[in-house]
Amino acid sequence: MSDTIQKTNPTPENEPVYVPRVDVRETAEAFVVVADLPGADEKSVEATVQKRVLTIEGWTQLEKPQDGEELGREFGAGRFRRDFTLPDAVDPERIQARVKNGVLTVTIPKKEEVKARKIQVTG
Repeated sequence: MSDTIQKTNPTPENEPVYVPRVDVRETAEAFVVVADLPGADEKSVEATVQKRVLTIEGWTQLEKPQDGEELGREFGAGRFRRDFTLPDAVDPERIQARVKNGVLTVTIPKKEEVKARKIQVTG
């Protein structure tokens, strides 16, 4: 899988850019970044990696309510961008990104040589 998801409908460059909130966790096999991007889909998100920096960027558009008046909004809308410096222990060629229901999950596999392995102790 490529480490880039193509963006097909860019927004104007002079729009404000917000920083989406993310959760980052580590498993034995990988680092996982999960970003809440309400309204985003695979056409509106781009994930790239260059020189150990993972960049997530794109845009979201939230629909206005069909009935009633919107009184406030806590989710960002419009252009977004977030950068992460990756440790040397990751394999950038195997990074995968998936967006589903406005949640982007980026899985960053660890290199084989840094994964913990059990060593059998004999007597």
